[in-house]
Amino acid sequence: MSAVPFSSSSCPEAGTPAEAAARHRVIDVLADELRKAHGDQTLLAVNVHALAEGVGVEVRERGGAQEPMYPYRGRLLSLDEHPVIELNLADEPLQRRIVLAHALGHHLLGHGPVPAETTPNLSIHGSRRIEQEAHRFALGLLMPDFAIYRLMNQGVVSARRLAEKFFVPESAVHERLQALDRQWSHL
Repeated sequence: MSAVPFSSSSCPEAGTPAEAAARHRVIDVLADELRKAHGDQTLLAVNVHALAEGVGVEVRERGGAQEPMYPYRGRLLSLDEHPVIELNLADEPLQRRIVLAHALGHHLLGHGPVPAETTPNLSIHGSRRIEQEAHRFALGLLMPDFAIYRLMNQGVVSARRLAEKFFVPESAVHERLQALDRQWSHL
């Protein structure tokens, strides 16, 4: 699976709620296909590193004690025409999973050169469409809707417990549940 740039036919610009919903479906399908093609379907918390490597993206760790001045949460680079995602070791492991999935979303959605990852970009409420799309991809990749519904049917209903199951920050669970709620309200 390589980068799939959105065209106006595969992912229309935001305009009507129906056009936005169509764009969201394309993003959700891409996350599902990646998980199925390169993931272990028996694991609830997907191995994002393995998924990235499965599509030819190298993951490098930066920052931390060895490089305390590394300024980014993460970033997507092209080195010798090879995609590389850098992650900041100073971030908590749960947050690094979100950053990695978000940057992987940028790559697979064909967003081209994007700025380094910062906290405001890591939200479905970001000001730029490409940041919203990459984050929607990240949340869908890490917390697929079918798994959320299955866990809820089994009695796992608190955001804290869902976050533990998916190995993500609790704030990410809140965002994912809000997105699913909006998705269902448009149907």
